Amino acid sequence: MEPARSIGRLGFKRWYERQLIESHAWLITCFLCGLGGVAMFEGFSFRGPALPAMIKLGFMFCAAVISWYGLKRYGAIMKEAERLSYRSSCPTCKTYAAFNVIGEYPKLSVRCRKCSNEWVLG
Repeated sequence: MEPARSIGRLGFKRWYERQLIESHAWLITCFLCGLGGVAMFEGFSFRGPALPAMIKLGFMFCAAVISWYGLKRYGAIMKEAERLSYRSSCPTCKTYAAFNVIGEYPKLSVRCRKCSNEWVLG
């Protein structure tokens, strides 16, 4: 139901653009955390005091979890945006992303602004 409210408020093109920006921000977060985790691993050693080694190990674990979650969010956001973009053209007049949301439950129903055709978006 969340995409229906956002699409209704912003319009499909702006919603789609924001989804792409958000997903790529998660991808960059994934990359940077992975890079940080690898950099921490390079300087990791048990040959000194135990406390600094455990702190570095904790940071490596946090970087790995954030990196994994970022990659998961990237994939989920991209899949949802792609799924809705396939059906965003009016089946009758082929106008792209020119529709109003008329219903959001159980399926996202939309009406074309140009020809008033109704179809299910997602």
